Amino acid sequence: MGLKQDSDPALDRRIETMLVDLVALALGTRGDPPAIAATRGLRAARLHDVLATIKSGFHDPEFSSQSVAQRLGLSRRYVNDLLAESGSGFAERVLEMRLHEARVMLMDAAHDILKVSEIAWTCGFNEVPYFNRRFRRRFGTTPTELREASRRTK
Repeated sequence: MGLKQDSDPALDRRIETMLVDLVALALGTRGDPPAIAATRGLRAARLHDVLATIKSGFHDPEFSSQSVAQRLGLSRRYVNDLLAESGSGFAERVLEMRLHEARVMLMDAAHDILKVSEIAWTCGFNEVPYFNRRFRRRFGTTPTELREASRRTK
């Protein structure tokens, strides 16, 4: 490619890969190549960073897409667009993570000393009735019923 002799080989490989991806996308290939190319671009890297930030911060009741955007130096709209392109929005992802974490805690004997309301607050919920409604809608049982069923099976 006419690069300098003392260039970085890893960087050279990265450039070659990006060029191949761009050519594949420009030619309109179908199947795996476009999917692979899409996972290696800047938007994919930023989406990865957004998802990692959500995973590390969803316990905070004041957590928002604005706080994610500020942490990453992006606009709130860009963060929301990235998430929408990946299949679900910010609120849905955070809710799902909170509910999953609460479910894990309710089923774990190590958390038996905590009240259901304490688990809800630990997972980032501000209101226990909202937590109970969303939990039941998602898992088909109340948090208390899940905890009791989990205790019976141990």
